[in-house]
Amino acid sequence: MNAHHDNAPLYRRFVDLLHRTIGLDAASLGHSTIERAVDQRAAAWYADGHADATLADYWEAAQASPSLVQALVETVVVPETWFYRDADAFRALARLAHERLDERGTALPLRILSLPCSTGEEPYTIAMTLLDAGIDAAHMRIDAMDISERSLAFAQRAVYTRNSFRGNAFPFRDAHFTRTEDGWRLAPRIADTVRFSRANLMQLDATALGVYDFVFCRNVLIYFDREAQQTALHALNGVLAENGTLFVGPAETGLLMRYGMQSAKIPLAFAFHRATPAEARLNGWHTAPLATAAAALAMTHSPMPALAPLQVFSAEPFAWPDPVARTPFGDGSPQTPFNGISQRTPKLSTTVPQPHEFMSPPVASPTNAARDTLQAAHALADAGRLVEAANAINAYLEHHAPQADAFYLLGVLADAGGDTNLARGQYRKALYLDPQHGEALAHLATLLALEGDRNGARLLMDRAARAQGAQRG
Repeated sequence: MNAHHDNAPLYRRFVDLLHRTIGLDAASLGHSTIERAVDQRAAAWYADGHADATLADYWEAAQASPSLVQALVETVVVPETWFYRDADAFRALARLAHERLDERGTALPLRILSLPCSTGEEPYTIAMTLLDAGIDAAHMRIDAMDISERSLAFAQRAVYTRNSFRGNAFPFRDAHFTRTEDGWRLAPRIADTVRFSRANLMQLDATALGVYDFVFCRNVLIYFDREAQQTALHALNGVLAENGTLFVGPAETGLLMRYGMQSAKIPLAFAFHRATPAEARLNGWHTAPLATAAAALAMTHSPMPALAPLQVFSAEPFAWPDPVARTPFGDGSPQTPFNGISQRTPKLSTTVPQPHEFMSPPVASPTNAARDTLQAAHALADAGRLVEAANAINAYLEHHAPQADAFYLLGVLADAGGDTNLARGQYRKALYLDPQHGEALAHLATLLALEGDRNGARLLMDRAARAQGAQRG
């Protein structure tokens, strides 16, 4: 008899335990991953003076031992983050922080929360960003929280290896780090601005924490089921100041909008604030509390699909996926308005591509003109001029070869404007041109998941995992 089959009811108990404790949807990792984690921790417990014990004995022991539960949590929580990840969020933070200080003065420090903070790269990036922007350390308070004691210990050590530095340019490393035998040590003037503590998003005491001007909670909500998402969003809502800004991961923007949050109209920063009654009416939302909006969402959408076996909770990168559209450009439907202005998307061909054409889609290298156009559109979007940004890209596409990044940015702009149908089409065009486009994969996967397309979302998750592996390999 298969031992795992015999122990299936016990594994389900551990799955339920992890869901109650940290909100983990086991489908996001795969049940086999959870079983391996349970087996690993059980084996360590057996070796620690319980050689004749069974999995049932380990379950009983875990029920009475918070330390055993924490050890299991540490096994399933694998940190994956780096400095200045999604750098637009930090550029937006610097600008918004100055605006906030200009509005109210410096009598009260800015309060910033990073949760989950993983191994510290995000909160330390926040500190470097604000200090480099000329904001004095006395005018800020950065709280960094995570459920993983191991990650917090690593963060407080403040020594990082190459994996924490992604990309090609590291002027911040030259300015704020010192090379050591085992990596790069963060300067004390940066490290001292961050206060680390252990916290569980599922059990957050908003009353004790007070409110924050800026909250970073990126790339974690997508791993929760509906119930845990609602719990997490209630917690975040409780600690966000009335005019505060919440930063999420790129794959979570659609989720936030569907829970009644309003885009801050800095699309590539993935920033949100509470919708005012006027904004709620404009977007067709009810002005009911967040709980009501969440309950309505749960009633109208099927559960989240199983996610690819990626890590959870500690700022996991989202390079996810979705099936490419049947036709790469357009479906013959009328042009869709974006904030009242027609989006003129070029239709390159009226012929439906054959399956083999999707295997080797045309990937055009970005020209200087394309880069200049995208940079200009990016600047317009950062300034909240979404329609002008979209028009600039569309005008470029009318006279030049298509670019995956251009269609991706059009998708983000449409998403920020609440037009999910247009956004979906633009992400698919980006993926036709570049099947490995991580950001387009992430956004499109989220749209499919929220619309209840479980099979499509699973296909995207598989593609995302492969794309992520290829990028790292």
